[in-house]
Amino acid sequence: MNVTHDLSGVLASDLCIGCGACVFADPSLELQLDPVKLIYEPSHAGNAAAASVCPAVQVDYRGLQDRLFPGAEQTPYGVVHSVVLAQSTDEGRNLRASSGGLIKELLIALLERDDVDGVIALGHVEGLEFEPRLLTAVDEVDGLPGSIYHNLPKPRVLELLREHEGRFVLVGIPCELEGIFQYIHTLEPHLAQRVATTVGLLCGWQYSHHALKAICEFKGIEFDAITDVSYRGGGPVGKLRIRTADGRTTSASRRVDFGYQVAFDRTFNTPRCHLCVNHSNFLADIVVGDAWLPSTVATRTGISLVINRTEAADGLLRELEAAGRVVCNDVTVEEIKESQKRRVAFGDFAYAYADHLDEVGVHRPILEGPNRPAAELVDRDEVASFHRELTTKLALQRQGRYRYLYWRKATKELPRFLARYWEWFTVRILRIKSLTGERQEIPREELSRFR
Repeated sequence: MNVTHDLSGVLASDLCIGCGACVFADPSLELQLDPVKLIYEPSHAGNAAAASVCPAVQVDYRGLQDRLFPGAEQTPYGVVHSVVLAQSTDEGRNLRASSGGLIKELLIALLERDDVDGVIALGHVEGLEFEPRLLTAVDEVDGLPGSIYHNLPKPRVLELLREHEGRFVLVGIPCELEGIFQYIHTLEPHLAQRVATTVGLLCGWQYSHHALKAICEFKGIEFDAITDVSYRGGGPVGKLRIRTADGRTTSASRRVDFGYQVAFDRTFNTPRCHLCVNHSNFLADIVVGDAWLPSTVATRTGISLVINRTEAADGLLRELEAAGRVVCNDVTVEEIKESQKRRVAFGDFAYAYADHLDEVGVHRPILEGPNRPAAELVDRDEVASFHRELTTKLALQRQGRYRYLYWRKATKELPRFLARYWEWFTVRILRIKSLTGERQEIPREELSRFR
């Protein structure tokens, strides 16, 4: 793998995603929350070993997939054995998760196996702190938080793998698994034997802490008084809920709350998200995410889209179905594209943006995923315009000018904001693609078992 001599480019371009691989490759490093950027990044540039495992420098997708799924075909969607719509039969679990409750059903089933010694997944520490922890008992699973959208340091995953003998299930977002597997296969290959299986998320971006500071300002919440945050729950779309030390819970609708739309605008993403070509989590054995499809939009408790990349992963889901713990409906890779949108699934924007950064001389990671041949790069003017806007808005965020960004979206950006909602309405509600013959929706009778 071609690497740079250190992490100076990553630091200069704010591209750290907090996976923690670098701190084990170079023990002089530690991850710290930058007080201005409000993202976690290494304390200094480190050495070549740190750069060799960093997913903000390069990711060897082909090599890693060959190791993880030997002999399997690498399609534009990664290695795919089956694609399924699924939902837990536990309604309470579904409502808490907002997307079908599949991950917790899978973790419980895996912990029940004799060949699995534990699960390493994100747990709540306090306030905005969440840290990977080791679970060994089934009754611990429902205590796990749902998806956490803000940037977090995750070196604890590798630390737990190093500390404990056994076979463990890892739960992670795509870039996190990239860093973990690059570290393992580059520097400590024996740790690969401790990974029993991986459950990955279809990633919906992660955000700097500026997003939470902004929504706190809009809602009149004291940021430093936050005791817990929940990004989903209560139905398919769910609400953001922020709890504070005075016992108050403040919520915001993720679909219609204007303040939420400002604070979780894509320019509040950690910068590497704009270059990510791996939202489908190519390195996970089982991938789970929201089934954002016109066919599922009216469901009460949410449905999960599941990508099984191995026969064993598919078999586990079928066992749960036979036991009455989940309901399933087989679909095709077309539902991956429709659920994620093709510019995300195939990296149409990310690959074009990487080319633009090359042109302007800004460091960016070398990312050539299996979806590259299918990518239809967006117009160069679009990525150039985005980069200019991102540069402006990052500066405003770092100055704490969140109210300015609020009024900017309410005025200058309002036509674009409304156009996005119109697109959502026509595609997801009116099912315009079916009406025009562009695609065929899943018949309602096939989804009748889902809530």
